[in-house]
Amino acid sequence: MTSGLTVPLLGLVAFVAWTITLVIALSVARLRHLARGGSVRDLGIPDDRRLIWRLFRAHANPVENLPLFATVVLVATVAGREGPAIDALAVAYLCARLAQSISHVAPRAGLRFNVRFGFFLVQLACLASFVIILAAPA
Repeated sequence: MTSGLTVPLLGLVAFVAWTITLVIALSVARLRHLARGGSVRDLGIPDDRRLIWRLFRAHANPVENLPLFATVVLVATVAGREGPAIDALAVAYLCARLAQSISHVAPRAGLRFNVRFGFFLVQLACLASFVIILAAPA
């Protein structure tokens, strides 16, 4: 534990930091696109070959999933539920989240759908496990 923060709470802070990193990367890519004469309309065109689209999707995924992870971490914290299983789930979730984002942004990301989906399944399994642990009597 660091400064009273549990592993899951540190994972939550890291998740937010990662999301901020993706927002910054997306903002830089958008500004570069516009500075090169690109149109704002171009930004919304789905195309996995374009970095800006991959960054957009990589950013949208954490924003969609942050509330789920935050909920289980905060419920565990408020309920005083700690332990190696909860710590391991938080670390596994965060690692899978980072890996999914990286595989999204990597060149030829469209060809890596199964890899991204695998990391997404790991995150779902971690969330489901959190719920099962939290629903069980302490």
